[in-house]
Amino acid sequence: MKKTLVAWFSLIALCLLLAACGARDGAASPSRAERGKPRVSVDSMTVMLRRAPAANASIGPDGSLRIDDIELPLPQAQRTQLQQLFMHLQMQRQRTLETAPPDPNMRSVGFATTPEISALQSALLHDIPSLQPYQESFGNLQAERR
Repeated sequence: MKKTLVAWFSLIALCLLLAACGARDGAASPSRAERGKPRVSVDSMTVMLRRAPAANASIGPDGSLRIDDIELPLPQAQRTQLQQLFMHLQMQRQRTLETAPPDPNMRSVGFATTPEISALQSALLHDIPSLQPYQESFGNLQAERR
């Protein structure tokens, strides 16, 4: 009798513990599948291209391209194109965040591409072979709130 009672209390405690570990709000924590989607994250200082299993690539304001924190040597013409892409993505991010409703959880906001972004993206994907694995990422542009 005592063993059965202890077993029941242990089972109830385990269930409560597992319930407490779960997400409190399904919308507050994106699923693993959502986090793993290829995307381009635009924050105030960088443009990050993400696509598993490829390493993250980042574009800096100066037109630098870093893949897995290693800067790729690029001709000045390609750096200028990357700098223009960075500038257009930043402007679109600002427009998006100005109209987006406030979010206390600071979640990113998806935004649409512009003809200028699409043209630069196509040119860069053609001219820089290292960006080819990230082609799918450009279909999911995200404005980060920080």
